[in-house]
Amino acid sequence: MAFTELIKNFNKIRDYMRDFYINGFKARDNYTAKSARTYDNEKRRIESYLAPYVRWENDKKGKRVYVSLDASGIESNPLYNAWKAKSFTDNDITLHFSILSSLKEESKSIAELTDSVCALTEMAFDSQTVRIKANEYVEEGLLCRMRKGKTDYYSLSPHTLMSLPVPEEKLIDAVRFFQEVAPLGFVGSTILDQEKEANHIFGFKHHYIVHTLEDGVVFDLLDAIKQKRNVCLTHQSTRRKKETRQSGVPLQIFVSVQSGRRYVCVYSERNKRFHNYRLDSVKKVELLEPCQNYEEVKDNLMKIKPFCWGVSFGNAERRQILRMKLRIDEEKEAYVLERLRREGRGGLIEHVGKDVYLYTKELHDVTEMMAWVKSFTGRILSLEGTNREAVDYFYRDMDRMAALYGGDE
Repeated sequence: MAFTELIKNFNKIRDYMRDFYINGFKARDNYTAKSARTYDNEKRRIESYLAPYVRWENDKKGKRVYVSLDASGIESNPLYNAWKAKSFTDNDITLHFSILSSLKEESKSIAELTDSVCALTEMAFDSQTVRIKANEYVEEGLLCRMRKGKTDYYSLSPHTLMSLPVPEEKLIDAVRFFQEVAPLGFVGSTILDQEKEANHIFGFKHHYIVHTLEDGVVFDLLDAIKQKRNVCLTHQSTRRKKETRQSGVPLQIFVSVQSGRRYVCVYSERNKRFHNYRLDSVKKVELLEPCQNYEEVKDNLMKIKPFCWGVSFGNAERRQILRMKLRIDEEKEAYVLERLRREGRGGLIEHVGKDVYLYTKELHDVTEMMAWVKSFTGRILSLEGTNREAVDYFYRDMDRMAALYGGDE
């Protein structure tokens, strides 16, 4: 296969880019899906998208390549380049410009549009080919289709930047902002390219550029949520690498405030449970029939969400309680108390003695909050809870830490 930057299947480039460049765990010898030549072609293709940010290092397992950049200092997500590299044929390009040019002045039927395209290009196109391309553009929002009698007429879509009741310069500033912080930011990046503009205003401290590799999946899920339809997810386990198919109704997209990782919350009617699936593990989304009790299911999710620390629903029928007693100097460490209120996610805080506070939280799965609990090490006087396994694990960790570093407390 000759090397080219263009791609037909985004899933292939998505998996490769994440495993080899974003995570940076794999070397050339780890690529076993196809031949070494395929590896080299994929490597050159991705490095053409990300040339300024590609680094490598050698270790005993071989040469490892990865992406290294300061996400807060870039004007545009470089991973958008992969979305802009879709392959096309000569006819795709010819029809694109000739169809848009033919409809510039007035709407046309397929017969009229075909005659106009043939006259402009001096090439012979059959009406079915032009119809397929025109209908594709209707789905993309570039064209509008209107029925007159028994004939379909096509016209340019009025939904453009110039048609909106907002000054264009202000609208472009909004696009500059949302192309980096909103889902499907690739759309904003494409608009800026079309308008020959760039983002020279906004920078972001927490900028998860890898989200764009999941935007195709997000779009399909948001479409299903809007239509209140069930879906079938092709999901690949991050540990066992085994693909499975799961059915259910998607309700909400969750984003971790700690890691930036995104999940889709799906309710499975078959086992009457809510599940969260990592979006970077979802390969494909197939839309199924509408969900008949969507509002009831969504209301149930809203009721149990306050008792979730992260994305684990644990045993939704029985909640767990954790109590953490802390020593906080009331005069000198007000900031610690403020942090407890800010990060405690609605937990009850009680003043039970001088410089002693009791934090209580009721959850479906307290194991998710243990990393946060350990961030108060040195101030924790006692830890109790109904999940004895999680509490015992905390004390074992403290014992191991004391054995390593010493100390009496």
